Amino acid sequence: MEKMKRILMILLAALGIVGAGAVAAVIFLDINLKEVIAQEEKEPTAEELAARSFSMEPLTTNLTSENYAVVQLNLLADSEKSYKELEVRTPELKAIVISTLAGLSRDDLKGSEGLTNFAKTIQAEANKILHDGQVERVLITDFKIQ
Repeated sequence: MEKMKRILMILLAALGIVGAGAVAAVIFLDINLKEVIAQEEKEPTAEELAARSFSMEPLTTNLTSENYAVVQLNLLADSEKSYKELEVRTPELKAIVISTLAGLSRDDLKGSEGLTNFAKTIQAEANKILHDGQVERVLITDFKIQ
């Protein structure tokens, strides 16, 4: 009986130590997880955004209607590496913008909804050609239809 009490006491002590270790590990992981989440949610600085912001030169092309459009875009890459890829792929990006506009009419580009749809299309097509990262946002910085 005495031997059983010792075994039981040792077993309870071992379980207590393992339990305390598990609690400490959970607390430690929770603190580290909160730090990681806080770092990911931190808004980028203006300098960081500028380093990832790729401005295209103005492009002019015909629309399906009897008009033509002049557009200038700014593409925000998700990293400096993808920014550099945008620079290298400038001819492909120009082709995407021109072919997209060539398939649209003046009415397709009317209002904020039309421009938003155009920007989303450019973003999706640009992301198809990128291997290192993605375009997070497309800004239309100049737009004219004549």
